[in-house]
Amino acid sequence: MSPSALVGRRHQVDHLLSDAARARSEGARTVLLCGDAGIGKSRLLEEYLERTPLRHRALGACLELGAEGIAFAPFTALLRQLVREGGPLPAAGSELGRLLPGQVADPAGRAGSGDHDRARLFEAVLTFLEERAEPDGLSLVVEDLHWADASTRDLLVFLLRNLGSAPVHLVVSVRSDDLHRAHPLRRALPELERLPRVTRLDLAPLDREAVAAQAAALSGSVPDSDALELLLERSGGNPLFVESFLAAPDGGVPDGPRELLMRRVEPLTAITRKVLGLASVAGDRVDHALLAEVAEASGVGEDDLDEALREAVDARVLGATDTGYVFRHALLAEAVKGDLLPGQRVRAHRRYATALEAGVPGPAGTEAVVQLAHHAYSAHDHPRALTAAWEAARYARVASAHPERLALLERVLELWELLPDPSGLIGRTHGELLLTVCGAAQVAGDHRRAVEHAGEALADLDPAAEPELVARLLVTRGLSYKELGRIEALDDLRAAAALVPDDHPERAVVSATTAAVLMLRGSDAGAERFARAAIDQARASGDRASEADALVTLGSLLHHTGSEEALELLREGVRIARERGYVQVEMRGLNNLGSNHSSRFEYEEWRASSEEALARSAELGLARSQGSWLVNGLVSALMNLGRLDEARERLHASAVGRDLAGARRQSVVAQLAALEGDWETSRRALEEFARLLPRETATWVEYMPPYYTRVLLLLFGPGEHWVEAARTVLEGEREIGMLSRVRFSAGGLSMMAMAVWRLRRRAGEGDREVAEELAAALRSALERDDWPTSPEGALNRHASLGFLEEDSERALEHWERALPLAERALGLNRGHCLFGAFWAAHDGGDSARAPVTCCAGRRPGWPSSTCTPSASWWRRCAPPSVRGPQRSRPRV
Repeated sequence: MSPSALVGRRHQVDHLLSDAARARSEGARTVLLCGDAGIGKSRLLEEYLERTPLRHRALGACLELGAEGIAFAPFTALLRQLVREGGPLPAAGSELGRLLPGQVADPAGRAGSGDHDRARLFEAVLTFLEERAEPDGLSLVVEDLHWADASTRDLLVFLLRNLGSAPVHLVVSVRSDDLHRAHPLRRALPELERLPRVTRLDLAPLDREAVAAQAAALSGSVPDSDALELLLERSGGNPLFVESFLAAPDGGVPDGPRELLMRRVEPLTAITRKVLGLASVAGDRVDHALLAEVAEASGVGEDDLDEALREAVDARVLGATDTGYVFRHALLAEAVKGDLLPGQRVRAHRRYATALEAGVPGPAGTEAVVQLAHHAYSAHDHPRALTAAWEAARYARVASAHPERLALLERVLELWELLPDPSGLIGRTHGELLLTVCGAAQVAGDHRRAVEHAGEALADLDPAAEPELVARLLVTRGLSYKELGRIEALDDLRAAAALVPDDHPERAVVSATTAAVLMLRGSDAGAERFARAAIDQARASGDRASEADALVTLGSLLHHTGSEEALELLREGVRIARERGYVQVEMRGLNNLGSNHSSRFEYEEWRASSEEALARSAELGLARSQGSWLVNGLVSALMNLGRLDEARERLHASAVGRDLAGARRQSVVAQLAALEGDWETSRRALEEFARLLPRETATWVEYMPPYYTRVLLLLFGPGEHWVEAARTVLEGEREIGMLSRVRFSAGGLSMMAMAVWRLRRRAGEGDREVAEELAAALRSALERDDWPTSPEGALNRHASLGFLEEDSERALEHWERALPLAERALGLNRGHCLFGAFWAAHDGGDSARAPVTCCAGRRPGWPSSTCTPSASWWRRCAPPSVRGPQRSRPRV
């Protein structure tokens, strides 16, 4: 027989090869190769790699190991191959070295526990692949994505979104019949297919002609018509089944795929079948050294093992690799394993665990410890399984494999209940273990799970006996409640504060976290009090992390004052965070520094601060993974500077996914399109925002900007929708506190006050009613004691009152206070003032003063009829330096 024959797939091979050629000339491209088990995906990929027009090539496969899956397994294999063929060897301790066996000697030696560590790892992989692809291209194959761990899926998506112009061709195979309803790929695949330069290629069963060609290639002769018809009917055109039927033509019709595949195994000798059973317990591939140890422990000597393996390879049940053996198909490995008796499987798992624990040559580092955890658990060896899972979780932490680390720690929790003294095995109490699990859940982004685990721990702990542990659990749960937008965060933090004295090292963490929660809830006075206390407590205890965090929070709180103190606090927090490596605090500080400048109408400084944050993210290796939200700040600064073309270019240059970052990006796109008068694009962006981030899953902070943009569209878009605009504002106040959260909303109230002004000028009684309801809500916000005193806050307060005052003289008093501030503002802030001041003077009968008051002194003689709030308002009322040239702009 000729095992190398490939039939019926010429079109698919040509598709892959032509797509690879396009990747070399046009930039990265990806093919999702989908099909049922046995349909020929692996054989097609072999052909593709042999014939690829790109210079470098590598293949990696996902491994089926259940919950303990080896994180990043296919990428470890890919990197190892590329390094072996001449790529630069990553230095020990480098980001990339975390994925290569032997590069990380001590899993406790580095943190690897935060989002930024994970982001740096992703960027390191991306950079390595980009460099390896130059100049003649790189073909990468990832097999069996249906078995991928969550970290592998995340890294793959990151690469798909960021490879850009690199000449990389990535082919990913998926067993589509394995995607049950709850499978994580079931929803992810359609999202991947929508990414630019990603196509899907489905492999269908072979037709009659192709089955005949395969039969001829395998058996040396073409079957007659009746035999061919029977073969086609029995196999369904599945190449693996065609091959199996031909290998045992007289076996009758099998009960199912397992029985069909086992026909290849049944004729082999008893010792070969035993060795195949042992090999199948390792999965669809196994290292020779490991299999030899397990075989010897099972009574199979070295000579017998070699003979058995030779027979299995000759029978095309196994294939030989550089270091071991792989089953011809994963289905075959599953069939052989399924044929074992339960006792045989348990004993084999136990022998694998013993060999791995003894340090058999072959698997190393993460792979060895994860395999040990898997085999010990499958062997029901609970003590060994618990310690192995604990150790594997430490390795996962180093590799920033956050979902896998959480799964392994939850495995430890599961086994905890089955052992008499689990604490002695890992050196942790149950409460301490749960605290670790809570932290892992937070880093993995699963805050609801963190809340559940913390609640379980707190239910069993006595605060009087273990106050510090209880306090730490309360703080941890409080942080997760904060991320979930739940008020219970404050209850937990208050309870934690009551458990630790003022001079306790944990007190600064409690106070700093409380300040951040109160700030997000709009309780500025309380937030400021806790932030200042946190700074004092942190300095007394030497807790520099909490000090930096509290400084940034306090500076962010005080930005509404427009004071130099706010800027100094933010700069100091950023400085400490940068010196000590607190990346998250540093980036938050840089971002909020830009917001502070914006409240002072220092738009150029805002832009410069945003550029600095982006440059810093690139320096830290985070630009492509974490920089998207920083780009949003830069684009907002450019919009306020009137540099709309540049803002649009920066948006296009920064790719984001279809997640929280993608939703935030759509919010910015909507704002920019509205400013340009592209109402349809703005509406579509708002719809996409709501699709990506449904209201029930988001906090009020995320929905504040889209609400403002909706109002903007209703006020200045086509048609007269002022009543709807007013009702949208009132709805926003009920839902998210759109008016009453004045530290966040002050900058947009004048736009809403303009809606009141316009409705009052209409004749309808219903218009007047909704106008007065909105006016009352606006006045309630404007009269709050915590109204921002920054230049932006002062401008918008007087501008809002100018629109709300029905007496022209009193309105003009507010406009006279607003206009000097408006000279420093740009964009809509200035436009509202020019418009409102013009009409206040005009309505007061001072027609000579109106054009000058409007600052339209730059365009004297404007007739009153040209200043009406319509779709063309921006073109007519904004100064030329802000509105830019009037031409048709491409959509964002």
